Amino acid sequence: MKIRLCEKCGFILGTRPNLKDVDGVCVPCINSEKKKEINFKTRQKWLTKYIEDNKSGEYDCAVGVSGGKDSSVIVKKLFKNHNVKKALLINITDEFTHTKAGRHNLNNLVKKYNCDLITFRINPDELSRHIIKDFEESLNPLKWLEEQLVIRPPEIARKFEINTIFYSENPYFEYGGSEELGVFSPNSKDTLKIIYLGAVYPYCAKVWYEIAKEMGFIDLDYYNEWQRQGQIENYSQLDSMGYIMGIWTKFVKFGFQRVSDIACRLVRDGLLSREKAELLIKEKDYICDPAAKRDFCRTIEITEEQFDKTVDRHANKDLVIKDINGVWRRKDLI
Repeated sequence: MKIRLCEKCGFILGTRPNLKDVDGVCVPCINSEKKKEINFKTRQKWLTKYIEDNKSGEYDCAVGVSGGKDSSVIVKKLFKNHNVKKALLINITDEFTHTKAGRHNLNNLVKKYNCDLITFRINPDELSRHIIKDFEESLNPLKWLEEQLVIRPPEIARKFEINTIFYSENPYFEYGGSEELGVFSPNSKDTLKIIYLGAVYPYCAKVWYEIAKEMGFIDLDYYNEWQRQGQIENYSQLDSMGYIMGIWTKFVKFGFQRVSDIACRLVRDGLLSREKAELLIKEKDYICDPAAKRDFCRTIEITEEQFDKTVDRHANKDLVIKDINGVWRRKDLI
């Protein structure tokens, strides 16, 4: 197949499900320009009144949280700028090895603003069954788990009669599935409303990282606990090691993984040149982090040989090819 790249950010086109392009420019790039026309100050004023009008019971709102930077920004903004007095934080945990940085950040969230936290642990055997099934059938091991990350927090919030729950960026907009930056999730059909704070404050991963640091967020360098490979930053998706294997498996199917996602977003945000992004993608995007691979296999109790065989079976050979070292690479970048 002929491999096309976005003319603005260099992201690979025609492989990611639901990612459209217009005249060779990907919808995320088009959406990035649309952000410049949105009056975010008006949205922020609206949010203050919305929260005041929709408080009920013990908690003003709920927030879906992890040990990541976005959780820190959401909580900080709500308490500092929108008169939230008490929030219920809801964390859906997994069975992979959790990092010290992730645990620190989650604890910091609770203590910094005197929040309550509920951690929901899915039955390990059930979780493993779903991960193995999705991994073997579609090479999408996080599919069921990521559905739980969306489904479970609202279910918990409803039990506490909370009216509003917050998440970070609007993924439909940021990744090109929608051309409108809506504040509410399109799935917010009942009295509980799901709000994306990234639709109220313009979402930029690097900027939100700097904001998170102001309230005590730490990245993977703090404890020097995990020198990740196949990545170009140390501050996102840092909660658990094996989790990023679900991100890497996209590479052999669609020709991209986390490096492409981050590098091209930095181009859209004006923080990286397209040329530099393309170089980083060529040098790092294909790399499968060995520590994460070991942790993934240990958690679901398969061997690394079984992992490799499953990957090989699903690899899109129109896009990727094994190099002389037996490593899957994008054909156009060898």
